[in-house]
Amino acid sequence: MAVQDGLPEERKMKKGLLVLVLSAIITTGAAFADHPGGFGIGVQFGGGGYWGASGFHPHAALSLKLPKFPIFWAIRMDITNDHFGLGLSGDYYLIDDKLAPEIGLNWYLGVGGSFGLSFGNDWMGLGVAARLPIGLSWQPLPLLEIFLQVVPSLGLDILPGIHFPSGGFGGDFGIRLWF
Repeated sequence: MAVQDGLPEERKMKKGLLVLVLSAIITTGAAFADHPGGFGIGVQFGGGGYWGASGFHPHAALSLKLPKFPIFWAIRMDITNDHFGLGLSGDYYLIDDKLAPEIGLNWYLGVGGSFGLSFGNDWMGLGVAARLPIGLSWQPLPLLEIFLQVVPSLGLDILPGIHFPSGGFGGDFGIRLWF
């Protein structure tokens, strides 16, 4: 094994390949991006249903997009009569493209992940999931975005016991301001 500049040649090649792949992902994402590149903050309201559970579970969330970082974040809170929950999700938009550019209507398809912690009267739940957000985004003004999304998920419950598969369908309506 050849060693150059203190690192084995194979390790240098792996690092170079990693940099190349990350550059391609970031460049491709920017080529299809229709959201502004600055700081975005807003609120979203929605809910969903979970496999094996009945009813609609509402939530509210803070929506956040940091400049030059390709992840759309949501910090969620669920409050109902029988439980309290907190969650965090992050989504990367694989497609973020114009649908009707003359009126500022876009669509997106992404992949992401979520983490949730819930507390009931006599139980605690913890889970992780993969997400597939599909949505519409309308920007009537450069500062203002209104979005609607459907988010199927597939995950793993960790507490109160290990359970796979877990997941369901959710949806959100939100407003985001861009700076």
